[in-house]
Amino acid sequence: MHKVVHDIERPDDDLVKEFEGIPSAIVSDVTSKYENTMSHDIDPVIQNPSMVGTAITVKTYPGDNLMIHRALTMAKPGDVLVVDANGYLEAGLIGELIALSCKTKGVRGVVIDGAVRDVDDIAAMDFPVYARGICPKGSYKAHPGSINVPVSCGDLPVEPGDIVVGDGDGVARVKPENASAVLHDARDKLDAEAEIQEQIRDGEHIFDIGGLADAYDELDITEVGK
Repeated sequence: MHKVVHDIERPDDDLVKEFEGIPSAIVSDVTSKYENTMSHDIDPVIQNPSMVGTAITVKTYPGDNLMIHRALTMAKPGDVLVVDANGYLEAGLIGELIALSCKTKGVRGVVIDGAVRDVDDIAAMDFPVYARGICPKGSYKAHPGSINVPVSCGDLPVEPGDIVVGDGDGVARVKPENASAVLHDARDKLDAEAEIQEQIRDGEHIFDIGGLADAYDELDITEVGK
């Protein structure tokens, strides 16, 4: 059954903004690497993207972007459009006009498990878009779908209201109920990495800093000429 849900619970915008400047890799590390991170197939379309916002989710029919257009009439400033396009790559469901509409409305970015087009125009407007692929073919606007229901994007379940963090590495997701704990752990990890960077600049090796010798010594490795 297709469903359009208008009222979703969004986390406080101030809480969401706290994730600005937190790398997706750090979010991935402190939330169990593979449980809250989209797959490597979801790539940024523009260089040096930075995106933090609240998910509004869309489930589309393959090759059809009617529901994306409908979702944009419901989006609010601070949202990120997360589209489950079934991984279909033979039509660009997001293009220059949708990206412009998003940016004008204050939508902070788009993530689509499908294809986009007009990537040069999207790059020119410096709007964060992530996609599984690029295709110049146009889309249908005739088939039903759903809005603000649980979806799968980049092999990751995403629900409306989830916090979405994107940068040049890719996209991670944070459940609102875990956001404060994730922020705490992310900041601790950033502080720890800053200390390690100083040790590296002083000439130390990560092999020694991280105590990797114990794991190495347990392996069946023969060193020659030592």
